Amino acid sequence: MPVLNPVQTLSLSATDFIKSALRLVGALRSGLNLSNDELKDCKLVFNSMLDAFSIERTQIPAVTVQSLDQNQVALTLKAGQASYKLGNVSGAEDFLLPRPSRIERVSILYSASQQTPVELPMEMLDDVGWQGITNKSDPSTLPQVCFVDASNAVFPDTVLYFWPVPTQANPVVLYIWSLLQQFADLNAQFLFPPGYAEMLRYNLAMRLAAEFPCDMQKLPLVTKLAADAKARVAGINVFAKEATCDDALLPSGGQGNIFSGDSNRSHRH
Repeated sequence: MPVLNPVQTLSLSATDFIKSALRLVGALRSGLNLSNDELKDCKLVFNSMLDAFSIERTQIPAVTVQSLDQNQVALTLKAGQASYKLGNVSGAEDFLLPRPSRIERVSILYSASQQTPVELPMEMLDDVGWQGITNKSDPSTLPQVCFVDASNAVFPDTVLYFWPVPTQANPVVLYIWSLLQQFADLNAQFLFPPGYAEMLRYNLAMRLAAEFPCDMQKLPLVTKLAADAKARVAGINVFAKEATCDDALLPSGGQGNIFSGDSNRSHRH
């Protein structure tokens, strides 16, 4: 799971993680090696764990702001087209990108007459909200809402629906969960941000304990340390969002102070 230019990192391979994880649960002695078949089996377990973590927001290191596809071409809507496939399996998708676990937000870039475009956030609808739009063919210069269909019916792609249907080409910006890249081989070295190496090592140890004979006396401690490490990573990845209130209920523009119960959020008592 490579990370872009961290200040302080650990460089480790899949083999490093596997051997260390097995030592943690007493399934491998220090200095001993595994067979190639055992290493391949362990790599499968490791990549399966990374895949599982890719759908947990608490384990995603960042929400990526994506305005270009994998060929560095701007993600742009087309006049008269309401739906867009996102993926890179067939190569014929509208937005050529690896399918993310989740698309959190979408914006449209609109320049009109000014040189610098402005970013206009879209309202994100679920399937119920999308169903509620009775005339999905309404046209407009700027779409206002986006519905993301990431269901199994469209897998391995994701389909984005825009409404109203755009009448001109404008770029869009996607806010997507960063993928936890899997290990393609056993020996390539990868960089990790603080906290991730320990979190991956201890959680891998728990999974490998189900595949190898291990020291059952060590397992409770490893389980606790795995949970602690995962919680630390979650603490740095997830931020508490500011709560807002309906504008009609508060005179200060819809924001209140939870500490005092006052509508003025600038005072904390």
